[in-house]
Amino acid sequence: VRKLIKHGKLEEAGTYFDGVLKPYLKDPKQAKRLSQALKIIINSVYGLTSASFDNPFRDQRNADNIVAKRGALFMIELEYQLKDRFGVSAIHIKTDSIKIDNPSEDVKQFIFDFGKQYGYEFEIEHIYKKFCLVNDAVYIAKFNEPEKDKKTGNDIWWDATGAQFKQPYVYKTLFSHEPLEFKDLCETKSVKTSIYLDMNEQLQEDQHEYIFVGKVGLFCPIKSGCGGGIMVAEREDKNTGDKKYVSVTGTKGYRWLESEVVHGTKFENEIDMSYYSAMADEAIKDISVYGDFYEFIS
Repeated sequence: VRKLIKHGKLEEAGTYFDGVLKPYLKDPKQAKRLSQALKIIINSVYGLTSASFDNPFRDQRNADNIVAKRGALFMIELEYQLKDRFGVSAIHIKTDSIKIDNPSEDVKQFIFDFGKQYGYEFEIEHIYKKFCLVNDAVYIAKFNEPEKDKKTGNDIWWDATGAQFKQPYVYKTLFSHEPLEFKDLCETKSVKTSIYLDMNEQLQEDQHEYIFVGKVGLFCPIKSGCGGGIMVAEREDKNTGDKKYVSVTGTKGYRWLESEVVHGTKFENEIDMSYYSAMADEAIKDISVYGDFYEFIS
């Protein structure tokens, strides 16, 4: 059903599961949300095949009956076959995809045919003009031809994968050059215990005023001297059992306010843009390891 939705075949998708999904397939936006819901179920089953505890999807008779393992072994074999038959080295491989530099028609056909032998149906998802892979899972690439944004219908030239380049300020400032919105200057933070804002800016060095937020929150960095707090998470000292507070990952060195407090108030003018410019500088630095950044984005 996910595959049919992806290809816009909503009527055919409605024939599955005795038609119970039809009400959610009348509107393309609703269909996309349904596709995401189905993905959650699929991924849950995917993980359960290799879970450490017993469950209906884990085959105890066969320890290798793991979804990811089959995909990984298939992709490794495909990589070897391309190297041996065509002298082609893959740029990037994941469990369900492979990226090849300027593949010939023979190479493309071989990948399609090889996949069918194992029950996989490949398709060309994107063609990139430029591509920079900074680690196993993070890359930024420019499409050969612009693609359409499914939400706005606008042309998209850049494809970002991984949190570093997908961060809205980084993506818009360095690549798409779209205008920034307030939501682009908000950061979601979550912890397993509790988040607090230490509103200690006007207090003595050893004094604190902890304001409880919750396990998850949406925040904006605020300039020093403008009423922000240090974002900390509650922890238990393993040795003494006492409660202590530690900086939430990625927040140290900055002060914060909840986004709902900032939006539409004087605090919008006090957002600490150095937090975001530092992320943009880091992205430029990481790309520059592999070549000239400004030539890459030109």
